Amino acid sequence: MPGIIASPLLLVVHGRAGGAIPAELQALARELEAGRGAAVGLEALTAGEPPAVPCGSAAAPLVLVPLFLLPGSHVRRDMPRIAERCRRRGPVRRLPFLGAWPTWQRALAAELAALPAPVQPAGAPAQPAPWLLHHPLEGPLGVAFLAHLEAATGARCHATPYSAPNSEDAPLSLPRPALPLALAANRLTDALPPSLGLPLLQRPRFRAVVLEALMALP
Repeated sequence: MPGIIASPLLLVVHGRAGGAIPAELQALARELEAGRGAAVGLEALTAGEPPAVPCGSAAAPLVLVPLFLLPGSHVRRDMPRIAERCRRRGPVRRLPFLGAWPTWQRALAAELAALPAPVQPAGAPAQPAPWLLHHPLEGPLGVAFLAHLEAATGARCHATPYSAPNSEDAPLSLPRPALPLALAANRLTDALPPSLGLPLLQRPRFRAVVLEALMALP
C-alpha cells in the first residue's frame, strides 16, 4: 500500500570461522533487500566485531531475525545483547528464532517424510525413524525443545558435534535416513555424503519458508 515503509532487517547467523558468511545466507539477504526495498544486514556471531547495522525508526523499527534452529546459548544470551546494542540506535522488534516457527517445523516434517528409505529385505524389522542431526543441546529447555521436534516431525533427534568431523576425513556413516539440522554450510554438512549434507537453506522447501515469512513482514 502507498505510504507504508518496510522495516529494515538484521539477520543474525552463526557464521563460519573468522566471521565468514556462507553464500546461501548472503544470497538470501540480497533477495530480501531487493524484494522489500529496505536495508537487510547480516551479523555473524563468529565475527570479531559486529558490523554496521541498519537503523530502525518509529514508523519502521529494525527487525531482528535470529536464524538459529535450536534454543541454545546464541538465542538465550547473544540475541538479548544484540537487541540491547541495536536499541541504542533506534526502535527494535525481535522475531522468535527460526527453529520455533510452526511453518519451519512443518517443512522439516515434510522434508523428512520425503527422504528416500533404503530397500528392506523381506521379513526385516520396520524402517527406523529418520534422524535429525543437531548440535548437542543441554539443559531442560533444550531437552523439551528436542522432544517437541521429535513429536512434530516424526524423527529422532541425534546429537552430532559439529566440531568432530573434518571435511578431509571419510564422510560420516549413517545407519538410517537423516537430515542435518543446519541452516547453512558448516563442518557437519561438509562431512556428510553429498546426497545428505545439503544445508537446509539450499533446499527449496526451506528457502521458500524463510523468504515468504520475511517478505511478508511490515
